[in-house]
Amino acid sequence: MPELRFDHVSFMVRDLDASVEKWKKILGILDPKQCEQISYGGGTEGGEEMRWATFVNPGHTVIQLFQPMSPDGYLMKVLNKKGEHIHHIAFLSSDVDETVDDLREAGFPIVQEENTAPDTLPWLKWNFIPPDFVGGTLIEVAQRYANEGDKWVPVPGDPQ
Repeated sequence: MPELRFDHVSFMVRDLDASVEKWKKILGILDPKQCEQISYGGGTEGGEEMRWATFVNPGHTVIQLFQPMSPDGYLMKVLNKKGEHIHHIAFLSSDVDETVDDLREAGFPIVQEENTAPDTLPWLKWNFIPPDFVGGTLIEVAQRYANEGDKWVPVPGDPQ
């Protein structure tokens, strides 16, 4: 049975750098420990280029911000339609393939036929339960990751 845990809330934003600065101020008052480390990344997944920043707080729920970078992509269309918003909440699994299979077997709808990953982190697979199934917010199920410095790395012993 995979190890699972609720990990983060992810906000889709128009300007990642400006949003990071706002969240530093917010968290500086509400959760100062969460401002101590920020992990940055980016990549292309499903033809969509994106950048992200994660306020790292090991063992606790974290805040993630991401900015769509493909001007004509689906994510940019969503951002233009909905504005900045909570895009998804994420659960991390020690074996995302098994977890997604368990969700399918239990009758949950899954967004993608195959689990996908950003081109920069091919080991980091994810999939989603659609927002219309759970009240409007996408639920991400992703492979666990650890932070080394400001980079996401695989958790030793997890399937790659």
